[in-house]
Amino acid sequence: MRKTFYILLIFFIFLITNISFAKNLGVWGTVYPIIEEDMKEFIYKRLEIMQQNGELEKAKQKFIENVKEHSLRPAPVLGLTTITDVSEVKMFYYDPTFVLNRDIEDASGKVLFAKGMKINPLEKVTLHSVLFFLNADDKRQVRWAVDEAKKFSYVKYILVQGNIKDAGDALNNRVYFDQYGSLVKKFGIKHVPCVVLQDGLKLKIQEVAIKEDNHEIK
Repeated sequence: MRKTFYILLIFFIFLITNISFAKNLGVWGTVYPIIEEDMKEFIYKRLEIMQQNGELEKAKQKFIENVKEHSLRPAPVLGLTTITDVSEVKMFYYDPTFVLNRDIEDASGKVLFAKGMKINPLEKVTLHSVLFFLNADDKRQVRWAVDEAKKFSYVKYILVQGNIKDAGDALNNRVYFDQYGSLVKKFGIKHVPCVVLQDGLKLKIQEVAIKEDNHEIK
């Protein structure tokens, strides 16, 4: 608004300095003063009108529904496919070892881990759970997960697509969602469902072939 005021001021000065070249054309209509409406006042007036005609309540409810829908069904992880031919499934490994790009020091400044040191978290911790990655919108994958989970003592279900509540009810367990496909990208997963479990100091990733009437893991 300040910028608009300065533009009008410059334009007015230009008219004053060039008044001798102007021709009086008379009055062509009612002249009103230029008044800029305060933006806050405009917003308040608009909200008041929306509240009176019910638009504000509708917008509020729509916002709540959108938030609820997104929380129950996050954006799916794109680019993943499902294998139907057993001969196409693969098994591969993910090595979680990483190299420090800086020194790790304690509170007194003593270096605990030096830059360039290789660290494998599986040397210190054990992955007790088995991870099932699946698309919960595919009922075949949900049925496979229910049956396959019986082979393991503890399973974590990680969705790449689907409704979290519905999947939790179908699997009778808590489910997680791989937001933005961060785990899928890290592990190099391209097909679901698949099983991820610890094998020594690496993670073994086993793809699964899903058929219409029967399913198996090879």
